[in-house]
Amino acid sequence: MHTSTKAFLFGFAATAGIMLGANLAHAQDADPAEGGSVSGTIAAGVATIPEYEGAEKQRIIPLFSGQVRWDKRYFAIDGVTARLNVLNSDTFEFGPAADLTFGRRAKLKTQSVRALGKIDDAFQMGAFAAVRTGSVLAEGDQLRGSVQMTRDVSGVYKGWIGQAAIDYRLPVSSSFSLSAQASLRFAGDKYARTYFSVSQAGAAASGLAAYTAKGGVKDFGLSMTGTYSLSDRWAVLGYAGYRRMVGDFGKSPVVRTAGNRNQVSGGLGLAYSF
Repeated sequence: MHTSTKAFLFGFAATAGIMLGANLAHAQDADPAEGGSVSGTIAAGVATIPEYEGAEKQRIIPLFSGQVRWDKRYFAIDGVTARLNVLNSDTFEFGPAADLTFGRRAKLKTQSVRALGKIDDAFQMGAFAAVRTGSVLAEGDQLRGSVQMTRDVSGVYKGWIGQAAIDYRLPVSSSFSLSAQASLRFAGDKYARTYFSVSQAGAAASGLAAYTAKGGVKDFGLSMTGTYSLSDRWAVLGYAGYRRMVGDFGKSPVVRTAGNRNQVSGGLGLAYSF
């Protein structure tokens, strides 16, 4: 399996699930580019995700991700998240991060939530850090822990969100690998009020109960990705993810009444390494 393809395994584990908090396109187990050369991977596909955070109904979206490496540094685009690792280290990663939080479209399938009104997409900026190690349970495997914090800079909710995750990759054979991720996401009061509270006016318009959400732990999730190499450069990837909304977020009528605390996603993609 091409080293850039192997590096991409953790990445696709979030391509479909990035809306639900997974990581994407981390180049963590690839060999460093030799002689200052550049290597990388790009992938595209389709995914099914909840139509809004906490929704029961699904929608189909296109997937795209990519990463470029030089030495042990990398730049990765993980669906709606971008990260730049500035450390040339075998163990540690650190750098700026930016991501996008989807708002609520004006034409949601869920009528009661649609009546609450449209929310614009929010753009966040911040930083991430990670530590990784290899040969934990088997030869060639890899374990990675990461945290990321970003803050809205677009004026949509004017607050912050964060995530902590643990990723594990196991090469099953020379052509097939499995990756798994466990993650925990949290958010501040302003995020909770914007996306999960229901005002008195909103209650009258939607039929949902009035509700004021506070920040805290938002959800936890598990995901699995399988990658099969067709050649040194091409690979097929499949993803499945589950996320459980908790705390004030899971109790919100937007989730408990109109949606579902249990969030699922899945996707298929094709990756090319260079």
